[in-house]
Amino acid sequence: MNTALVIIILGIIVFICAILYLVLRGSIGSSTPTGSLNTMVNAQRYSTERNERKTKTSMFTATEAESQSSVVSSELTLEKKLKYGRWKVPPAAFRLLEVIISIFALTIVQAKMNLFMQMISLMAGPLVMRFLLNSSIERRFKAFDSDYPNFLMQLVGLLKTGMNPVNGIETAAHVLEPTSLLRTEVELMMERLRFGVSEDKSIGAFGEDIYHPEIELFVQALLLSRRVGGTLSNTLERLAKQVRRRQFFRSSAKAAIGMQRGAIWFILGIMVFLEVYLYFAFPEAVVGAIASDVGWQVWQAGITLIMLGMYWITQVTKIKV
Repeated sequence: MNTALVIIILGIIVFICAILYLVLRGSIGSSTPTGSLNTMVNAQRYSTERNERKTKTSMFTATEAESQSSVVSSELTLEKKLKYGRWKVPPAAFRLLEVIISIFALTIVQAKMNLFMQMISLMAGPLVMRFLLNSSIERRFKAFDSDYPNFLMQLVGLLKTGMNPVNGIETAAHVLEPTSLLRTEVELMMERLRFGVSEDKSIGAFGEDIYHPEIELFVQALLLSRRVGGTLSNTLERLAKQVRRRQFFRSSAKAAIGMQRGAIWFILGIMVFLEVYLYFAFPEAVVGAIASDVGWQVWQAGITLIMLGMYWITQVTKIKV
């Protein structure tokens, strides 16, 4: 490997690390309420423009547009994943990073590996970037879900005492830790209200960048109680019980999956241990196989099958609760 190729590879690594650092830094720094003032103002402008458009359109057209938007919004696209993960990068830049990582992996692999391994190395970019993105989404989900049922039960108790729902939400959130993601979302909602955003719009934007199935139920319960009335405390109490049941089922499923994954890693550890033992006991069996053309092809085939097996296990054991 010549010097120019080494410099190119190091430059690619530095570029990827810089992009990831900026992405993660932007996702952390943008979660504070004070950093969202422009979002609040834009939301208020959007609400005003939307009201003006409603006066100029018919009821049928508005209903049809809302139904079409709800159908489109049900699909979990890359744009939504980036929003849920708080990655401040456009989808084009995300895909460019995938391509760069794949090219970097191919550059390393093509020197010694066969054509099939080179084709597999092209999947390195999508796998790495999707893993980082899904990890960010899952981390935010867990941070919100850990406080969600306690917040709902606290809010139910305040509502049964006759407190206003908005004041009850703010009071229940202040019980949580200052670093709580749920408390940050509530404070952001209160900031929207103080800056003049309508109550429906502020409540509707609650938790909009968190991928949690029960947030929409909470928002709809609040909006419907304001419009048609009803006992909000009973609805939220049932929602809190549902969240707790899902947490229990989710933890049970992950425990069962963890045993299966642990068994796979244990078997893989035994294989590695046997190879190391064989290398010290009879080095020619390992070194000679790698030096031989046929033996090296067998090694690559074995590594490929192990990688495909581990990837298949991770896909099979994905359980959505």
